[in-house]
Amino acid sequence: MNQKESSSTSTDEAAAGTVVLSEFMAERNKRFELAQVLAYVGYWEYDRILQKITWSKHMYAIYGQALSSKVDLDNVFARVHEEDAGRVKLAFSNSLESMQSYQIEYRIIRPDGEVRYVAESARFWDNEAIGTVQDITEKTALQLQLIEEGQYYKSLFENNTDAVYSSNLEGMILSCNAAMNGLFGYTEGELVHTSFERLIDPEQVSLSRKVIAEVINTVSPRSYELTARHKDGMAIDIFVTNIPVMIANELVGIYGIAKNVTEQKSMERHLLEAEAKYRSIVEQSIVGVFIVQNGIYIYANPHLERMLGNVSLMGRQVLDSIYPGDRDTVSTKMLGLTEGQFNRTMIHRAVKPDGSLIYCEVHYTRILHINENAIVGTVLDITERKETEQETEYLAYHDYLTGLPNRRMFEEQLDQQLILASFYNKKLAVLLIDLDRFKAVNDILGHTIGDTLLKQFAVKLQESLENGWVAYRLSGDEFCIILPEVESHREAIFLSESIISRTKEDYLIAGFELNITLSMGISIFPEDGDSVDRLLLNADSALYHAKSQGRDQAQCYSSSLNIQSFKIFTMTNDLRKALEKQELFLQYMPRVDTQTREILGAEALIRWNHPDWGLVSPAEFIPIAEESGLIVPIGEWVLREACRQNKQWQEMGLPHITVSVNFSVQQLFQQNILQTIDEILAGSGLAPEYLEIEITESSFMTNEREVIQLLEELRKRKIKVSLDDFGTGYSSLYMLKRLALDTVKIDKAFVEEILTDPVNQSIIECILNLAKALKMNVVAEGVETEAQYEYLKEQQCDEIQGYYFSRPVEPEALGMLLREKHMANPSPGVTEIPPVSNRREYFRVDLANPLVAGMTISTFKGREVDLGSTEVYLTNIGPGGLKFVMGYKLPVNDNILLKFETEILHQPTHLLGKIAWTHELENGAVYEYGVQFQMEESERLGLIRNLNNLAIQIREGTPAHTRIFLGDPVKSIKEQLKKVRL
Repeated sequence: MNQKESSSTSTDEAAAGTVVLSEFMAERNKRFELAQVLAYVGYWEYDRILQKITWSKHMYAIYGQALSSKVDLDNVFARVHEEDAGRVKLAFSNSLESMQSYQIEYRIIRPDGEVRYVAESARFWDNEAIGTVQDITEKTALQLQLIEEGQYYKSLFENNTDAVYSSNLEGMILSCNAAMNGLFGYTEGELVHTSFERLIDPEQVSLSRKVIAEVINTVSPRSYELTARHKDGMAIDIFVTNIPVMIANELVGIYGIAKNVTEQKSMERHLLEAEAKYRSIVEQSIVGVFIVQNGIYIYANPHLERMLGNVSLMGRQVLDSIYPGDRDTVSTKMLGLTEGQFNRTMIHRAVKPDGSLIYCEVHYTRILHINENAIVGTVLDITERKETEQETEYLAYHDYLTGLPNRRMFEEQLDQQLILASFYNKKLAVLLIDLDRFKAVNDILGHTIGDTLLKQFAVKLQESLENGWVAYRLSGDEFCIILPEVESHREAIFLSESIISRTKEDYLIAGFELNITLSMGISIFPEDGDSVDRLLLNADSALYHAKSQGRDQAQCYSSSLNIQSFKIFTMTNDLRKALEKQELFLQYMPRVDTQTREILGAEALIRWNHPDWGLVSPAEFIPIAEESGLIVPIGEWVLREACRQNKQWQEMGLPHITVSVNFSVQQLFQQNILQTIDEILAGSGLAPEYLEIEITESSFMTNEREVIQLLEELRKRKIKVSLDDFGTGYSSLYMLKRLALDTVKIDKAFVEEILTDPVNQSIIECILNLAKALKMNVVAEGVETEAQYEYLKEQQCDEIQGYYFSRPVEPEALGMLLREKHMANPSPGVTEIPPVSNRREYFRVDLANPLVAGMTISTFKGREVDLGSTEVYLTNIGPGGLKFVMGYKLPVNDNILLKFETEILHQPTHLLGKIAWTHELENGAVYEYGVQFQMEESERLGLIRNLNNLAIQIREGTPAHTRIFLGDPVKSIKEQLKKVRL
């Protein structure tokens, strides 16, 4: 081979070698890059002179940068996490200066923000350096997780409140936590490398070994209870869980967790004891106990089964034992109890097998029983309590003595009836009933007889009612009746008459024959009130009026009775002090011999000079005295004063006469009445023959035997006895014969019409003939005219008494008459206070047809009062006062201010004034009054203008829009009184 060929061959060979080397290096680099990828390692070189850094491909992957991105030292450091950057730069610069290698771990931040953990190794020499960067993110995360888990398990082990330990398979304790030290009282050094069995009660070591063997054999946890021993010897109840410890799929030991359950076990024991105790209590309880599930008894204690008739309730439907009428309620309230509803109570009736009923009070609540809803409850047999409640409710609405509904039921029923009457626009009447002189029965015969009388009367009263009407007992001897749907006062009056008639019978009680009369007051809805209180109050006013008019009658309410009731109310309070204040005094009515006109005697009549109401009639205050029991001390005072006065006349040398004194029933039947009469006669020095006691027929109708005995005792003492108001009561001729009477007094009701009524004439003639046959003296009362006197004189009446000869007079005036011995001339009519004339400061308008006005008392003794309005008639009126007439008596008293309301020529007129004088009309049936106004001058000027216009209108005819009454006011008043009075 020549040199050229040889040279060519060498070149080829060299080229071929270069190719092979290049290929080798490429393959080597490729494998190097693959190794870097697999190891998560990147490679870098640094040229210090050129200040150039070169990365392998995987370096770009680790840093998350594109292969085309610029790489320099600043760029590299910029990717280091800011918290690690200082540390990395310092390591690099120190190594570059010292030419030493370094290893460091730090964080980098990729362009997308992801944080990666890397480990870098670098080596420096001369002007060059090389290094590797390994991505250790996953390794670091795993290490952190392992550290965290280790800390978790260490904390769980060390800080567990339960005792935790580990042991080998032979039961030797290898480690334990602080809780185990506290549980058993040993230190860790005393527990480690000792057997767990030393901590167990010797009797339970075998159980522990058995459980450990099961854990080893099954490689699964086991739990059991043991009794262990504390270092001080105290027993401890523990709950142990053993858990196998596996490493590399090999059982290497056992974990143990011991929980102190001493307190829990103690509680369980106490609960078992309590359950046994409470079960015994429930079983022996006197209260029924049950558990119900799905409407069926799943438990019932013996008492409940006995309560419901000795039947077995287990498995029975609850509703089977419930009264059919209460099943819906029980089903809805108890069996339908929903979530969240607890502690409810209900009352229902249960049915026993024999059909009898009991009342049950059930207290129940919702519970979970064996994981299902159930109702548990207790049952009380409240049958006796219910019966007591029903009896109590009955007594709450009924009077215990008579069995009639009481005031409470009356008020509730009346309130309901008023609602119905108002809705249907109907009238309704309230009848208030009071037994006359019932107090005397109680005082004289005793409360036992009084109670029996009330019971018998209640039966008769209820039997006398029709149409389902009901009688109510309000209090004492006060009864009431509600009459729904009455048409008028007339119908109410008719019904009242019927009741009075049907109940007017003799009551035979304990050998006493009692004749009881009634007084009734009537009020009508809506005229007399629209409420329970107002109707009852007005009926009470009418009742008081009935009593003041003589009892044994009914009175309808009239608005004027409000004033009268107010008057009675004030007098009731004042009467108790009237004797102390010496307000009572006596007047004397002469009794005259019909033929000779000689004064033979005088009747002592009590009067009351009331400080507010003036001279009060006995007809007004005697009923009050009788109702309050004051009639006895007042009657005793009258007897004492009359005897003293008669003796004084005798000592003055005047003719000796007999003074008669009225005795009430209550006074007559005082146990010591004879002793009282004897003492008064002895004290006054009056001889008994100059005293006469007047009694009424009602005196002996209640107690005939005692009256006869009393009259016999009076006759023995030579005390005369007269029978007052003969003919108005119910005495028989036979009784008149048996009584030891000296005188019979004919009631003025017969004398009034003696000349116009033939029947009255016949009655008087019969009385005179009867008295002569019985050798009794006869006195005719109420003689007011000469014609009456002449007729009685012709009929040989023994004595007369009346206004014809004299009104009741003061003791001095009677003394003057006695000096004359005879009544020569008839007595002229006398007015109490004659009207004053020709002294008026202002003009008056005389009203031939009077104005109708409502009048009431505005103030009484400086205090305002609220009374109903009374209709009155104004017969003349002027700027200074007025004159009016009405049917009731009022006093002349500056302490009483009256208010008048009327209408004059479209103008409502209100006037205030005081009574200046009074005058009797029709013998006291009607009263005329003069009133002086109390007003300001401005008011008076307005009144003058109206009255001037009224006078002009009257001259032209009856004025319009003025309350004018066409007719005789006196006659109208008398007719109204008749309507009120039955």
